[in-house]
Amino acid sequence: MNKTVFLQTFGCQMNERDSEGVKGLLLDRGYAFTPEIQDAEVILFNTCSVRQHAEDRVFGRSGILNKIKDRRPQTVIGVLGCMAQEHGSQFFRRMPSLDLVCGPGNIADIPEILDRVFKDRVKVTATDKINELEYTMDQVSYRSHRVRASVNIMSGCDHKCTYCIVPMTRGIERSRPSDDLVREIRSLAERGFKDILLLGQNVNCYGKKLEEGIDFAALLEKLDRESGAERIRFTTSHPKDANIKLFEAMRDLPSVCEHLHLPVQSGSTRMLKRMKREHTREWYLDRIAEYKKTVPNGSLSTDLITGFSGETDEDFEATKRLLIEAEFDSAYMFKYSVRPGTPAEKLPDDVPESVKHSRLQELMELQRSISFAKNARLIGTEAEVLFEEGKSDTPGKSVGRTRTYKRVVVHAGRDMEGRTARVKIRQVLNETLLGDLVEGV
Repeated sequence: MNKTVFLQTFGCQMNERDSEGVKGLLLDRGYAFTPEIQDAEVILFNTCSVRQHAEDRVFGRSGILNKIKDRRPQTVIGVLGCMAQEHGSQFFRRMPSLDLVCGPGNIADIPEILDRVFKDRVKVTATDKINELEYTMDQVSYRSHRVRASVNIMSGCDHKCTYCIVPMTRGIERSRPSDDLVREIRSLAERGFKDILLLGQNVNCYGKKLEEGIDFAALLEKLDRESGAERIRFTTSHPKDANIKLFEAMRDLPSVCEHLHLPVQSGSTRMLKRMKREHTREWYLDRIAEYKKTVPNGSLSTDLITGFSGETDEDFEATKRLLIEAEFDSAYMFKYSVRPGTPAEKLPDDVPESVKHSRLQELMELQRSISFAKNARLIGTEAEVLFEEGKSDTPGKSVGRTRTYKRVVVHAGRDMEGRTARVKIRQVLNETLLGDLVEGV
């Protein structure tokens, strides 16, 4: 095509993987990519619907897109991903400059959709494959990183959390056959990728609808045995489906890293019930106690929502106490925003925005202190670090991750990309560990 594309991604790691696949598909068709929106003949936004802020950022581009369209009417502009699935053809009324709207299930069809737009100059809506079982992005060889690679093992979610729009935008749970995953990951390992991230809205539910009779722990065992991957990580997990089999797999399988992301969302059982999270505060704490006992050197992260409908000062204090009791290594925290079409839309959004903001800031500050204290305990210890890149602003420095997903920076004096080495931790800087290569490495 010899046309230039600007592609911007919003949201989660699954969106990042989808964008990576889109880029690979278009590169294979002769498209080129540019970081400058003004230079692009095709402008694509891969979007997220989980929070209002993410949607506002996309709608906020409307002005500049209208100007580009006025100046260059032949420019093709499209919205991909969850917002496309949520709004469908209504997007054209909100953003008249758009030429195409493509949901996550149709994203592998982007080359053909662009062909149609360029040829016929029609507006195209493609959102009909939300529950498709076939997964085609594994055929795309392009990867944006040289050391790590993400692999979708499943998509969709069958849980019914009241605040969550994911079942509407990603569809029902569908798992990929384990043999397909072994082949894809083995190919990545043979190409030199060292860190494989398994992706799904709820990876712990993997295999429930497959005829082969396999669960997530069994998949990890199979990948450890057959894929050749050096490191395997995964995200994200629902507490209801996390179990001792998973924890034992993390403990016993050499390639599976010791980092668990287990979203709790609130420390108040009353709020969890209102959110339909299917677990209580006590149940969650028991589960992570079991994890810490089974994987004593493992790390733990979580997601939290503040300001959900009906959240009182007492509910908020319960969340703060949970942070202290759980001692998360890190946490992703967000202010609640109503998602259209979710059950929570019928609940009053009764926590003032100023209160949401102040509670979020308080939680973030508390978690920063907890994270720093946990990281400080690592000073003087050694860790296995897989180096992913150099620091372009500081020649000679390399950046990597421990098996527990801690970010580490060392002054190696040489290129360490793709190498695994022992590092002695000597300092903590915010959420980054500073260390030195162990003698002899």
